[in-house]
Amino acid sequence: MKALIKYSLHDYLRSHKYFPPISTFMILIFVYYSYTPNPIIDSYAVTALIVYVISAWLCVSVLSLDSHVQRQMMILHIGGENRYYLSKLISVWLITLILTLYAFIYPITFGMFNESVSLKIGLVSIVNHIFLSILGISIASLFSKVITENAVNSYGGLALIITISLATLGIYDVLPTYLKNIIWIIPPAVGTQPVLFNWNGENFLDLLLFPFIWMIVYSTILLYLFLRLAKKSQK
Repeated sequence: MKALIKYSLHDYLRSHKYFPPISTFMILIFVYYSYTPNPIIDSYAVTALIVYVISAWLCVSVLSLDSHVQRQMMILHIGGENRYYLSKLISVWLITLILTLYAFIYPITFGMFNESVSLKIGLVSIVNHIFLSILGISIASLFSKVITENAVNSYGGLALIITISLATLGIYDVLPTYLKNIIWIIPPAVGTQPVLFNWNGENFLDLLLFPFIWMIVYSTILLYLFLRLAKKSQK
């Protein structure tokens, strides 16, 4: 699997498909921090959402590289569909990890904050970025070429779900009481936002952990569903 991850990253770099999502990410981070100083926790909460959107874009892009025939040959070579698809998803996650580090280090390096970043705030912020990147990847995997052959349906469906997930808090406020539970089926992209905005950054015990846990549980369910559907698509 390690060799396939290395190959996938190299193949993606050669394809130049990385340029639109990564350049967009760089521009968004630059524009966001164009005004200073910025509050630390709020800023990192916003850039985590940027990583979420870009990770979904990267996932669809990476999973579209191999043709159906090439995909089948590689699956036969490495001995299983799960190993093939997991290596692709890990490749995407490694790219998003680099973006996370950039989003974390950039404002510190150029003095964009009104105070220094504490270890606790830094750790929680990085974890939030990483969890949101995993969520973005898991959602995008279900709209990738592997599952959805039509490019319009793939990108259009993904854009719709991402938009709805970002508007969850507003949707919750306008729904009648008997429909509010429908929120649970929407990707929990903004679930950690109120938690972080209300956190003073001083004590981990003051931080509500459920939104973070639910994000990982939700992502795991989607990734399991993707592997099941991807395996069926090969038959």
